[in-house]
Amino acid sequence: MESIDRVLIVGCGWVGRQVGARLAMHGLHVALTDKSAQAIAAARQWMSQCDLNQQQPLRAMDAHASRDEALSVSRSSSDPLRSWLQRITLLPTLTELTQQELADWQPDLALECVPEQLSLKKRVLRQLSQLLPERCIIASNTSYFVPSVLSQFVSQPARYAQLHFHVPVLRQSVADIVGCDQTHPQVLQRIAELAGRIDQYPLILRREHPGYVFNWLLQAVLKASLELVALDVVDPEDVDRSWTAVTGMSVGPFGMMDQIGLDVIDQVLSNARWATPPSVTDQQLLQVLRPLLEQGKLGAKSGAGFYDYKARGK
Repeated sequence: MESIDRVLIVGCGWVGRQVGARLAMHGLHVALTDKSAQAIAAARQWMSQCDLNQQQPLRAMDAHASRDEALSVSRSSSDPLRSWLQRITLLPTLTELTQQELADWQPDLALECVPEQLSLKKRVLRQLSQLLPERCIIASNTSYFVPSVLSQFVSQPARYAQLHFHVPVLRQSVADIVGCDQTHPQVLQRIAELAGRIDQYPLILRREHPGYVFNWLLQAVLKASLELVALDVVDPEDVDRSWTAVTGMSVGPFGMMDQIGLDVIDQVLSNARWATPPSVTDQQLLQVLRPLLEQGKLGAKSGAGFYDYKARGK
């Protein structure tokens, strides 16, 4: 199975630049582009400050560097002792990119990391389909849109899947992976292998679901937290104080929202109509619990529940 070694990231915002940095830190060659030249410049500055041990200038396609010069950075930087910054290439803005320039760079995977706006993702995915050869996997880092919503904008949807990272991306975590009905199984396998190479646990979903796993759990907590403040029950600080005191976690729901980005939270809530899973009855939920109850598995107090605590020595 051919490995993914060269990744094109579309979107140099808070998430895209972190994904690019993590990939490059683990030896992959990364190219980033954005519709905004300012966003590309901001990504350049952030990445140059991110490498505290080996500060090296990040070369980019700007007024002071030719495109051929910038393309040569990733091609000549296979030495693992060189700074990871030398494996980063900043391409022209998305509107300026040509099919030949992308063909010269030869990405194995193109990952869109643009804001959670359906019209914007539609435009980007269609453009990538036109610019990239069929061999290139096209993926989305969307937080909530399910594959069946976005795959319709990709030509040859057999090469489409979703690869979702959690912020902060530089921390070891899980990577959510799911395809559409047409996705080729090998596409999912190649993406899972990539996630493992960068020390992210590849969490492959058996079927599409809005919010994957953690985000679906988190959205219920965040909605309930916003509800408590909207109803003037308590302030955000007290919501977080209650959460951290009881769970032992260091960050509460409102602190989590700050880390994710309030603009992202707004986009997710605004797009809630696209994130409606199949309805589940209380009886279906109980069917998950009842087989364990019938076996006397009540949880930690009986020594077993969803987990076997006796086997764990607890």
